[in-house]
Amino acid sequence: MILLAGDIGGTNTRLLLVDYNGSVTKFLFEKDYISAEFSDFYKILEMFLEDSNGSYSIDAACFGVAGPVSNNEARITNLPWIIKAQSLREILNISNVAVINDFVAVSQGISVLDDKDVEVVQHGSYSEKTNIHPTSVIIGAGTGLGVACRTWVNDHYHIISSETGHTNFPPSTQLQTELLLWLQQTRSQVSLESLLSGRGFETLYTFLRDIKKIPESSLIRESLRKGDPAKIITDAALLHNDELCVKAVEIFVQIYGAAAGNAALSYYPVEEVLIAGGIAPKIKDYVHTSLFIDAFNQKDLMAFNMQKVTIKLITQDRIGLYGALSTMY
Repeated sequence: MILLAGDIGGTNTRLLLVDYNGSVTKFLFEKDYISAEFSDFYKILEMFLEDSNGSYSIDAACFGVAGPVSNNEARITNLPWIIKAQSLREILNISNVAVINDFVAVSQGISVLDDKDVEVVQHGSYSEKTNIHPTSVIIGAGTGLGVACRTWVNDHYHIISSETGHTNFPPSTQLQTELLLWLQQTRSQVSLESLLSGRGFETLYTFLRDIKKIPESSLIRESLRKGDPAKIITDAALLHNDELCVKAVEIFVQIYGAAAGNAALSYYPVEEVLIAGGIAPKIKDYVHTSLFIDAFNQKDLMAFNMQKVTIKLITQDRIGLYGALSTMY
């Protein structure tokens, strides 16, 4: 049986063809595309079919999409794309096509992770020996911010997606309150995703430079004119050679930790929180510090409960693609 899986995001679109015989999966063809270079997803799909020589007779397809999904139709949050299952059926000439939220796909992919794909950030009281089906919250920042919950119901995992990234940003420190007040001067709403995403690094950097008056190096200033701000700021922060970049990443990580804790409480009780998305693995040296962990745990009367939650960092960047694939098994 030939299966087509897709992970469609605001930055990258990843597609994979496999041959599955019920027990063994054989990878046939896989390719990534830069989403913004295409006017819609259908053009990527058609190119992928050409790139794979178009010789495979596809039996089923599932696509994880970075945006809300309703009635097998999705709108990409950070791109002007609409993806309809019916249109995909016509292109692929098959009836078995599903469109799911990308963090539903990520949640599905947890079951196929290897030990090397996960790093423990906080050792909570959860143990696979005593609970093989934990309730998990999955949160991940990348082009946007995704959140989902996975819980065991009637002998299978039930996944609850959300649009938590578009809720209001809740400051948890005095500095973050100043940040919010500054942003509110030019924005009608400050979403959590506007800070917990790739574009958030430049926002934090600008706030610290212009409002908190942390000096900017000429080297970073010149680099920002030419390259990707998120990469430039995080690379400098990881080298610990630029105060402004370090502080921007530190605030990002504190906001991330607090948001992960809030997500856990929104679905509480949970045994574990998994950090997914493209950003956290790149700055994992910061995620593994008290900046993230303390922000996660500092929940007033619930602090003791939060310390019991296991936090894991997912380092496998193709988990959404593999999760979409696993829904067809």
